Amino acid sequence: MPPHSHPQAQFVPISPDFDLKALVDSSNNFDFVTRIPLSVLNNHSSHQFEALVLNQVIREGKPLVIEGWAENLDPAVFSRKWLEDTLGSKRW
Repeated sequence: MPPHSHPQAQFVPISPDFDLKALVDSSNNFDFVTRIPLSVLNNHSSHQFEALVLNQVIREGKPLVIEGWAENLDPAVFSRKWLEDTLGSKRW
């Protein structure tokens, strides 16, 4: 544990009146994340999906949210048991 003299960041909660849209609209440094419903992707080929990921994520370095993707995942994957079985229980 650091000594009491060690500088610590202060937690300042975000105001419930915070206007995220106004911040994004007023700043060139922020963009809303691209969101695509899984139903739209189901109507396209895997090649088109790969091209989307290549352009959006790899080339532009921006996140891509696929809404509804989690419902298609096996719930056991990425569970605590899966993580411990796959990566061990060592604490970092």
